[in-house]
Amino acid sequence: MIREAAVLILLRDTKKGPEVCMLRRVETTGFAAGAYVFPGGVVDEQDKQLRLNNNLCFYTNDTDLSIHAYKIAAIRETLEEAGILAATRNDDIQVNAALRQKLHKGYVSFESLLREHRASLDLDRVIFYDHWIAPDGTPKRFDTRFFIAKGSMGHQVSHDNIETDSSCWALPEEILSLYEQGEVKLMPVTHVQLKRLSTFKKVSDVLAFAKKQNNVPIIEPLLNVDEAGKPVSVTIHLSEGIVEYLLYKAKA
Repeated sequence: MIREAAVLILLRDTKKGPEVCMLRRVETTGFAAGAYVFPGGVVDEQDKQLRLNNNLCFYTNDTDLSIHAYKIAAIRETLEEAGILAATRNDDIQVNAALRQKLHKGYVSFESLLREHRASLDLDRVIFYDHWIAPDGTPKRFDTRFFIAKGSMGHQVSHDNIETDSSCWALPEEILSLYEQGEVKLMPVTHVQLKRLSTFKKVSDVLAFAKKQNNVPIIEPLLNVDEAGKPVSVTIHLSEGIVEYLLYKAKA
């Protein structure tokens, strides 16, 4: 079964260039164990219902309204996993750890949390950027939309100590350098996104690029197996060319 998922690439400007919000998944998780990732997760029914609430979700630009559930899921997951409520019309709202944990466990809804903080989502600030479908043969398959949004210096990232055990704002090239040294793990899709982000000087440049995309192509990596049938790498056809990655492993 392929599950619908959404990821938010949250960026903020610094003197050295755009920093990206990243989290490290715990080693005990069944997906991307120990890898640095962007916040994200599965789209649920409440995300689909919340998109219909015109008092809490504002937009002017989208023609494909089905994308709204993915945007809401990306924002919600970023709050659950990174402690940041992004893309609101009233910036830098702080959600306390107790309420965030209740949201994560499903004890409160995202809608009720927004109402409690008198917050509303500005979906125009969340830009559809990329679209990947996990290859056939992987244990968990996701149909994932990636979004770009601008963060601020007031956004303090904080991992949840449940799914993630480390968090940071970092320059894409810093994470890539650590990957090359074998110090961090990256999934292929995360490596591709960081490589692309490392070419931009300002967050506004990334957003402008994303907004100019008329049709975001679907990227479907091909899983490669060894003689025993064990998955060892993926081959990915990108606009930059064909690349091959070992699965979820940092380079030695």
